[in-house]
Amino acid sequence: MLGSLGERGYIVKETGAVYYTRDMDRTLRWFTDILGWYGQIEARNESDKGTYGCVNNIPIEIESLHIAPFTGIHMFYGEPLKQMVGFMLVQGVDQLYSFVKSRGWNEISEVEVQPWGGKTCSVTTIDGSILTFFE
Repeated sequence: MLGSLGERGYIVKETGAVYYTRDMDRTLRWFTDILGWYGQIEARNESDKGTYGCVNNIPIEIESLHIAPFTGIHMFYGEPLKQMVGFMLVQGVDQLYSFVKSRGWNEISEVEVQPWGGKTCSVTTIDGSILTFFE
């Protein structure tokens, strides 16, 4: 079930991650169910496997208007990277943490205050990749 922007309580301010997955449909569902994001698969191969898609923190209809910078993640078919694949600025990192936990996903670190004054937390995805969020 999609989380509304208000229910989610956090806003992604910038991204640029490239994400590899062998099962784009499953990964897209994870982003939707756990992070409350929106997404679509843009291209599929002859076996109907997703080969390119995007997930966004705002609805696709708003993203397509290009009224704000791209705040999503590009997904490509490939071997998932078991390391940090994104370092994303958010507004509301504590709310992000609470939202993910409320969805039953425990693969998230506690929010930590960093020496530079910001706060971070990291989510390990369904593919074992790590998305780190900072505020």
